[in-house]
Amino acid sequence: MPHLQQAPSRQVTTLFDFWRQPLLAAALLCLLPFSLPEASPLQGTAHLDLTKGTVNAEGYPWSTLGRLNIGGRAFCTGVMVGKNHLYTQAHCLYNKSEKRWWKAEELHYRAGYQRDRHIGSSDITRIEISESYDPSNPNSLASMTGDWALITLKEPLGRRTGWLGLKNMDQGLRQKLRSGTASVFNAGYHSGWSHAVKLSSNCSQDVSRQTIPGIGSIPCRESRENQRSLPTILYQNGTYKLVSSAAFNRNDGPKRKDSHAFASLKTASSEWGHSQRPNL
Repeated sequence: MPHLQQAPSRQVTTLFDFWRQPLLAAALLCLLPFSLPEASPLQGTAHLDLTKGTVNAEGYPWSTLGRLNIGGRAFCTGVMVGKNHLYTQAHCLYNKSEKRWWKAEELHYRAGYQRDRHIGSSDITRIEISESYDPSNPNSLASMTGDWALITLKEPLGRRTGWLGLKNMDQGLRQKLRSGTASVFNAGYHSGWSHAVKLSSNCSQDVSRQTIPGIGSIPCRESRENQRSLPTILYQNGTYKLVSSAAFNRNDGPKRKDSHAFASLKTASSEWGHSQRPNL
C-alpha cells in the first residue's frame, strides 16, 4: 500500500535551504505575505486511513457528501450540488418491498456525517426523479444512465458544506482520463461501512490507478461494494466535481412540473454548476 507522504517539491526544498541562512531567511520572511501559493484544493485528509480509504467528512470536498436516511431502515449517499440541492441515485428512493417511491417526509439528510457526528441536518421539501429510471427494470440501459434524482433540502446546508459541480462523462472527459490529466474515484457510504466516507478505485482500469495530490493512491474497490451505490468523483486541475449521468436521456426533457433547478439540470449538455467551497 503506497504511503501518503509525498517527497517535497523542488520549490519547498529550495525554501528550506534558504531558511538555513539568516540573512536570506529574513528577506524571505518579508516577502512571504505576497508570495504564498493558493490554498490547497484538498482539505479534510488529515485523518485519511489508507487501510480503509476513509477521509475526514468535516473538510471540503468530503463535506459535500452526506448520508440520506430513508424510512428509518436504509440509507444512501447524497452529494450537495447547490446550497439547497442534493444529488443522489434514483434507485435509493424506491421502496422495493412496497413497490412505491419514498415520500419526502420519510427522508432526512445528515451532511458530512461521520461516526455519529455531522455538520448539519435537514428535512426534505421536494424529490424529483429522472423519468428514464424504471424501478421495474433497473438494469436496463435507460435506467442505468438515468439513475439520478435531485432533492431539495429545507435548510441551505450547502453554505456550510460547500458543493460540487456536475460533469457528464462525455468523450472529452474520457480522453482526459486516458491521458492522465484527470482522475475518477468513488466516494461515500456503503453497506458494511455506513459511518464514514470511504474512497475506492476500480483498479482493474488503468485510469483509476492514478494518484490524487494530497491523498496518494486510493485503495481498490472491494468485491462486495456496489459501484452504482457510490457517487463518482472527478479530480481535474485542482478541482473536484461529481460525475453525472444526467441529461443523457431523451426521456428527461424538461416538464412543466419540474423545479427550475431540475429543469436546467436536464438541459445541461455537458456541465451543470460550479464547485463551491463552504462559506465559513
